[in-house]
Amino acid sequence: MEIDVLNHYVWCYLKSVEQQLNAYMEDNEAERLHHIRLDIKKIKAIYSFAEAIYNESFYTNELNPIFNKAGKMREIQINIKLLHTFPQFPKKLIARLKKKENSKVKKFIKNIPLYIKYVKYFREEVTLPKILPDKKTIKKYFKKERQKANNELKNKDREGMHQFRIKIKKMMYVYNILPEELQKKIELDFAAFNKQQKKIGKWHDTFSAIQFISNLPFSPKTEEYISILNEKEKRQFNAL
Repeated sequence: MEIDVLNHYVWCYLKSVEQQLNAYMEDNEAERLHHIRLDIKKIKAIYSFAEAIYNESFYTNELNPIFNKAGKMREIQINIKLLHTFPQFPKKLIARLKKKENSKVKKFIKNIPLYIKYVKYFREEVTLPKILPDKKTIKKYFKKERQKANNELKNKDREGMHQFRIKIKKMMYVYNILPEELQKKIELDFAAFNKQQKKIGKWHDTFSAIQFISNLPFSPKTEEYISILNEKEKRQFNAL
């Protein structure tokens, strides 16, 4: 069994977060926020996996401010992109959102030195168990997680669909860091999982956009956009 797999990947993802933060301070590239959040999601998945297989508590609280603030900006950026797809896209609404985004970007950049301190401190404190448990324990973990994911679909509702995606993505992140020998034993159909989560992700972008735009100042135009999105969301959800 390979040694120190969990710590190795956590350290790598933390290094990536630090690099992306430094780069974002220089170029403000929106895609960097996505990569920051993705790396933190992978770290959280590893910690959740460690808690389950070792029956211990591990915490990622230091990373939450970075994850949440980057998420707020990503939400605005995704919705601006979506609004541009309308036949006569709402220029005034997009301008208002861009102004809101720019304000959040400035605050985020101002706090990057502090966020980097959080990341470095977290990296120094990473002490997950170095030896993975036996194959039986890991296979049992994936079987249990699959069942949890499938249970989310029982009510056939939107929250369950969203939670299903979260759970299968967590399994995918954990599966990716395991030695190849273990991956073969688990027999997780990674390609099928990835195809599923992408479809659900496209639906959820539309669903989230409806909630987001509904909370903006009311106007006849925003009501029209919400109506268009509602129709799109229903089609996407029914297709799932």
